[in-house]
Amino acid sequence: IGQLRQGVIKVIEDPKFSPDVTRKYTVADMITGYGVAEAVRHFYATYGGDVKGKKAIVQGFGNVGSAAAFYLAEMGAKVIGIIDRDGGLIKEEGFSFEEIRTLFLNKDGNKLVTDAMIPFDEINSKIWTIGAEIFTPCAASRLVTQTQIDSLIQNGLEVISCGANVPFADKEIFFGSIMEEVDSKVSLIPDFISNCGMARVFAYFMEKKVQMTDEAIFNDTSEIIKNA
Repeated sequence: IGQLRQGVIKVIEDPKFSPDVTRKYTVADMITGYGVAEAVRHFYATYGGDVKGKKAIVQGFGNVGSAAAFYLAEMGAKVIGIIDRDGGLIKEEGFSFEEIRTLFLNKDGNKLVTDAMIPFDEINSKIWTIGAEIFTPCAASRLVTQTQIDSLIQNGLEVISCGANVPFADKEIFFGSIMEEVDSKVSLIPDFISNCGMARVFAYFMEKKVQMTDEAIFNDTSEIIKNA
């Protein structure tokens, strides 16, 4: 248990896994978003194609969304749109890794902060049709509507990796009609796989004696997601 307590609040020292090691981000801060991004990488590695150069839309820029955007950009995906509760950003050619890193470092708690913020209503009417292969819903549950998802699908969506539990605005508790339809048209990585990062870290640290390095912790989560 001591290992668990230490591991979860462990500050990430490996620059590969942290946007800025001096800001002392912890495993708990980053691991869920890492899992969301890794699920996408493994999806392409398993079913063909390459995450590099794929366009992504991230919904939500809290702990999970911002970390997912960071790791997606790090693996070479192009984040072209971010929508948060107060507004968002669109850049059709994709934000650079540095730009995403800066947005991550500048966020205010769980909120996207930028001078170029597009107001919510405006971005909400635009972002679903700009054409992305990857969509990561990482905001609150039950936000994504049928119309929004239809627009994404019509504009080339390939995979959804859920950072939010039950992201679709279905009335059903787990598997509603929107989710069912989405699942029949694109690859939907279920929330219990893509956002298992934290649960897996708990399990990892409950094992006897494990390596306490960032690499070992993050790779363990990545392997579990890959195998799923």
